[in-house]
Amino acid sequence: MNFSITYATGVQSIIVPENSPITCLDDLYAEGASYKIGVQQGTTGDIYCTDDFGADAVSQFLTGADAVAALVAGKLDCVIIDNNPAKAFVDANEGLKLLDTDYSEEEYAIAIALENTELLEKVNAALEELIEDGTIAAIIAKYIPVEE
Repeated sequence: MNFSITYATGVQSIIVPENSPITCLDDLYAEGASYKIGVQQGTTGDIYCTDDFGADAVSQFLTGADAVAALVAGKLDCVIIDNNPAKAFVDANEGLKLLDTDYSEEEYAIAIALENTELLEKVNAALEELIEDGTIAAIIAKYIPVEE
């Protein structure tokens, strides 16, 4: 399988209460750490956290807003979610902050059959044009909105 050029980057961010003992990503991996992590079900944050920390450490919520509400209520130690919604949740909820370190970063590309090099070239050319003229940024802004 071939992949197109990268057309977007996703960042998973960590939201914690302002007085949290979690000050950086390494704290989540510290020996003996047993934090309860909230995620939006079915997202890459959910998949990565479950792989890294085990299902017992991860609480899945239907929406990011539900996960943040559980954090505010003291039922979680942190929430890991896409960066743009994370910023909005922190802005909308007093007493929360974003850690300076990201949990993960992922690049988005289009998968194309290995033997279909002609299609790969055409997709890459189209993506370059759409990136340059701002169309990709507009699509991301429209379809990956900041949740509140």
